[in-house]
Amino acid sequence: MKKIMSMCMVLVLMVSICSLAFANAGVEYPIFVVEFEAENDMNNPLGNETEDPDGNETEEPDGNETEDPDGNESDIDDDTEEEIEIMNNTLGAEIRLLQLEKAIAKNLLKGERAVAVLQVMGYNTSELEVILDEMKLILEEVQAANASANDSVQQFVDLKSDARKLTKQFRETIKELLSGDKIRDLKEQIKEIVGDELQNYSKKIQNRIKQFNRNQIHRLYVFFGDENESLADEYQNGNMSMEQVKSQIRTMVNGKTEKEKNQIFSKLKEKEINEKDYANEEAENAMLNFEERERNRSHNRSSDKAKNENGNGNGKGHSE
Repeated sequence: MKKIMSMCMVLVLMVSICSLAFANAGVEYPIFVVEFEAENDMNNPLGNETEDPDGNETEEPDGNETEDPDGNESDIDDDTEEEIEIMNNTLGAEIRLLQLEKAIAKNLLKGERAVAVLQVMGYNTSELEVILDEMKLILEEVQAANASANDSVQQFVDLKSDARKLTKQFRETIKELLSGDKIRDLKEQIKEIVGDELQNYSKKIQNRIKQFNRNQIHRLYVFFGDENESLADEYQNGNMSMEQVKSQIRTMVNGKTEKEKNQIFSKLKEKEINEKDYANEEAENAMLNFEERERNRSHNRSSDKAKNENGNGNGKGHSE
């Protein structure tokens, strides 16, 4: 029974806190941190088709939102609510906003390249350019968002929702212009986008994630009654991998008495419950007056765009 209890203890530690990171293309991410590249509708402005065994394309769903009869989102999707869990501190909020900023910047680069290719092919890209113009405004708003503000979660939810809708609108407009074969050809032409700007985003995100994980490791050691920060520092400095950290934690767990394990288990469960409660509460608050805020943002962007165009004379002018 003691052996089973010890195994359960290690499992809870690994899942609730010690699963501080998981590998994604060789980069470690902290608890519940999921790069937006993993989100279908945020990553690919041309669609998320997968091929069946017969070579036919089927489009994956856009997310987990539920819609009311009028077609409006009535709840926050599961991924977004999970992402909110680390936004109860400024560093976690910075990570989320930076990830959103990077995802939008990447979509803009893909969108601009797609427009350039379509223009060479002789297509009218005016609708696509309008969408990209609004996406640029959203990117500016994300860049201006204050991670330490009380409404940082609301800003994240709002701007992520706006970006996802524009991304969907962009790829639907593409589908009105091109057939399936031509869409595949276009996707191939814009598939690989690696620029200094995106690499800089990745470095910033990775550095903050390292700091976030370092803080989580230290907090975990405090649960064990150990104030020594050397392990956390070794991890942040790159001298210790996450797997080595987990191995050390397993060793510490195995050295505890059953009473101590139960006490640590209770603290960890309480922390996990508090994070879930925080995310649920913030998600509910973010949905209050959501549609009204959405209308206000749309109105403000239209006004800003009109001012910019008036300031530039006749405005940008799209290709016909």
